[in-house]
Amino acid sequence: MPPNRRISLALLSGIGAILTGVLLFDVYEDWQVQGNSLASTAVENALPFVLVLGLYYSIHRLRRGSYDDAFVGTVTKWTVAGVLMMGGLTAWVVGIQVVQNEVKPVIIVLQTAVVGTVAGLIVGQRTASVRRERDRTRREKERFQALFENDPSGIVSLRRHGDRLVAESANPSFESLFGSVEGQGLGTALPQLDDGTVRAFRTHTDDHERFTAETTLRTEDGTKHFVVELVPFGVEQVAESRSYAIFQDVTEIRETEAELERTVQQLERSNEQLQQFAYVASHDLQEPLRMVSSYVDLLDSEYGSELDEEADEYIEFAVDGAQRMQAMIDDLLQYSRVHTKGKKFEETDPEAALERVLRDLELLIEERDATVTYGDLPSVVADANQLGQLFQNLIDNAIEHGDDGDDPPTVHVAGEEREDSVVFSVADDGPGIPADQQDRVFELFEQSSRDDEGTGIGLAICRRIVDRHGGDIWIESEEGEGTTFHVEFPTRPPQQSTHSGRME
Repeated sequence: MPPNRRISLALLSGIGAILTGVLLFDVYEDWQVQGNSLASTAVENALPFVLVLGLYYSIHRLRRGSYDDAFVGTVTKWTVAGVLMMGGLTAWVVGIQVVQNEVKPVIIVLQTAVVGTVAGLIVGQRTASVRRERDRTRREKERFQALFENDPSGIVSLRRHGDRLVAESANPSFESLFGSVEGQGLGTALPQLDDGTVRAFRTHTDDHERFTAETTLRTEDGTKHFVVELVPFGVEQVAESRSYAIFQDVTEIRETEAELERTVQQLERSNEQLQQFAYVASHDLQEPLRMVSSYVDLLDSEYGSELDEEADEYIEFAVDGAQRMQAMIDDLLQYSRVHTKGKKFEETDPEAALERVLRDLELLIEERDATVTYGDLPSVVADANQLGQLFQNLIDNAIEHGDDGDDPPTVHVAGEEREDSVVFSVADDGPGIPADQQDRVFELFEQSSRDDEGTGIGLAICRRIVDRHGGDIWIESEEGEGTTFHVEFPTRPPQQSTHSGRME
């Protein structure tokens, strides 16, 4: 406790102790010396005792409360002043009786001093409270003034005058935007504001309700977009209708939003055009490819017996190339239809989707003598057909690359439910994928070094499916230790827009 505070409290406690001693002495004098009854003596001194108890309670509050030194000092000064004032006044009134009675007048003086002490204490507390509140109000005013003057938004103080809102004052930011408006009506100061907004400002100022609007205004620096917020004064603070209008410059935000919207629209158009091109290109390639395959088959059947071994090899190369081209076109069609032909997302049983895939891959599994196992798979909100396509591409990839020639491939599918997503994994025991190739395998027409066949589109389709669901796909692999593909589906996938077009 600071020294000044300790001295003040000690002085108050001393005054209380002196007054208590005087009261006890007076009770003793009346009761034992003069022979008055204890009851009459108690009644006579009841008020001074109550006041002394009030003094002790106030000292306790000053000691335990969160009062600063200035507050406690003010209370102490007024208490001492009360003691001196009332004691001196009473001493002067009864001083003439000192000759007649040497003790009683002193007691009367000191008893009366109790009243002065408590009165001084009360006045001191009130004075200290008023001073503290005044200082707090001054600090709040200074803080508000600093905020008002330095706020980057334009702020103008408005007062209702008749049927108008009059600008009382404005901060530098507002004046830099619109010039000096002090004393002008809102409609005159900002003639660009439409009548509806001005009327809304008046109504909400009268009703003491906040109001927000967006408008475009000409300023000293050109046309700008503003979010305008009306903040009325509290009803308990002023009798008349007053408010602040805050003009926040959102020009850059709106321009950025507009530019972003234009970019998104351009990307959507480009994406639709690319999807249309991919479909048309792959679709229109089907017929000439079938023609090439038919004529190669006809050449083999009609002239196969007349051709030598080298010609047969050329025909075999042509047939193989046509088949690979057909597979690439089919995969490209699937890739282009991920978004355009996707079904709606709904609660899906992944085990049912996986079992259908295993039935479709039954011949491949038997041919490679592969083993495919799976554990409990948690349900997920997804496009059921695309989830099955995802499983099929990943399992097919795992079987193709899990066969090292010595042991048949083994594939395991697992699922894990996390806080806000579901993660599936497809693990094989193949040779693994080098770290520098793990991101490239998801790109269109890209193949890892372990590929010796395939179109390089299957994993790109997987990523496109996962992207449509708002998820993620990644690889964990070490060379010689197998590969695990992880696929994460969010618990709440993104909303899907409805696509239109001629692609069927």
